Amino acid sequence: MDLVERATELLRQTEAEMRKIVSDAATAGDYASVVQVAALARSLGEILESTPEKSSTPATETLRRSVARQTAHSTRRSRTTSRRKDGYPRFVRQGDRFVRIAWSKRDKREYEQKAPFTVLKALTESMAKTGSDGRVFSTDELLPIHDEDGEEVPSYQVYAALALLKQVGLVDQHGRQGYSIPRLPEFKRAVESVWRNLPEK
Repeated sequence: MDLVERATELLRQTEAEMRKIVSDAATAGDYASVVQVAALARSLGEILESTPEKSSTPATETLRRSVARQTAHSTRRSRTTSRRKDGYPRFVRQGDRFVRIAWSKRDKREYEQKAPFTVLKALTESMAKTGSDGRVFSTDELLPIHDEDGEEVPSYQVYAALALLKQVGLVDQHGRQGYSIPRLPEFKRAVESVWRNLPEK
């Protein structure tokens, strides 16, 4: 195993450990820590995804390019820090709604997506039913989601709710294959806890 492979493996192990920390924090109901550690794990995952395979280039060149990309990304990010804070998306509670606060790279500004708690609840019910056997499922199997009145929920609200569940570690994403629920027995109760612990706007 060469130096690049060792470094990459170390990153993978660190990411795996961070995911365990997120899981432990979610189980303990420490959702403030969940959000912070999940953001770190996500950044580490982006580094791993952006590191190309070394089949077509020498190992040192591969590492150099990967580091250069990450350095450039960090530099660009630092230029906008005065106008915005890192750590998007963020979630807050506003009355009976949750709000997803994200950053638009195109418009270079913050934007919000709002959805009632009933959407989060309906998504939770649908996911618990679809993933009851622990299998990986796609969003196509979930959509459309209907609210308590039988009305179809706008897909952007469903995806905002899904983003919240992913961020706090209650749902695992498996690339393009779909999602799974790692702790199904406590899933619904944990979602209620997430809702109660969202900071109020």
